[in-house]
Amino acid sequence: MPNSVWTADYLVPYLLPRVLLLLFSVLILSRILVARRRRLFIRRIPGLTAVDEAVGRATEMGRPITFSLGLGALDIITLQALAIAIHVIRTSIRFGNRVILTMADSTLYAVADEAVRDAYTAEGRPESYQVEDVRFLSDRQFAYASAMVGVISRERVASNFMFGTFYAESLILAEAANQVGAIQVAGTPTTTQIPFFIAACDYTIIGDEYYAATAYLTREPVLTGSLVGQDYSKMILLVTAVLGLLFFTAWHAVTRQPVFSDLAHVQQSPVKMGTDADGKPRLSVPQQVEKWFKEGSK
Repeated sequence: MPNSVWTADYLVPYLLPRVLLLLFSVLILSRILVARRRRLFIRRIPGLTAVDEAVGRATEMGRPITFSLGLGALDIITLQALAIAIHVIRTSIRFGNRVILTMADSTLYAVADEAVRDAYTAEGRPESYQVEDVRFLSDRQFAYASAMVGVISRERVASNFMFGTFYAESLILAEAANQVGAIQVAGTPTTTQIPFFIAACDYTIIGDEYYAATAYLTREPVLTGSLVGQDYSKMILLVTAVLGLLFFTAWHAVTRQPVFSDLAHVQQSPVKMGTDADGKPRLSVPQQVEKWFKEGSK
């Protein structure tokens, strides 16, 4: 291999990403193998440790639990919420309690209905499943919110869970549950709604905790190993970025030259974007803007 390729022009944009990808893949796979032999540590997530408290409260009061999957369709955010819902439902089955699962997507309803049936079968209580406990309310935002408020008020629920994609209806649902005295646990990656959940709910899942919820609840080796491996990968990526920043800064301070030779080439010669029909060079967008400003100032 020529020595000319052993420069920042080759190492940084081409070789470094491939090395990091290989390193991250090996790291995640190794953590999965370790998780199969021993239990890996995952820090405590207060909102998820409150699941047992919420189910126990509903059992003591003899009232059902509501679980809203939000307005999301069949996507990764809603599927994550459904996985949390199945854990809550399986815990409730052991205590003989009801969980009313609601959603705003008809396709998701079919998936959720089958998943809840399987949960009752796995817990040895298939006869306890009630079809009306899985409800498609409406695919319209505030129609869904109105119907959900009605369910919370009529059932006088003891606990309310809200996981998934939420918008302006989030505070409506949280306030409705507050009025009946329900304990509430909520989580969403929709950053605009997190402040409302924090203000109105007892426990709120924030940031990466939402995607780590399934691994935390199930302790399944593949999920926990992937989660720990991704955390190590993020730390390596952060250290690499900091070291790269320090190296490039020191290089420029000492040599007074750009690290990438391509950058110097771009600064010294205009970028040609082909030619027009009349044979004149076609300029790039920044060059066109600069040309317009020069012509306008004359």
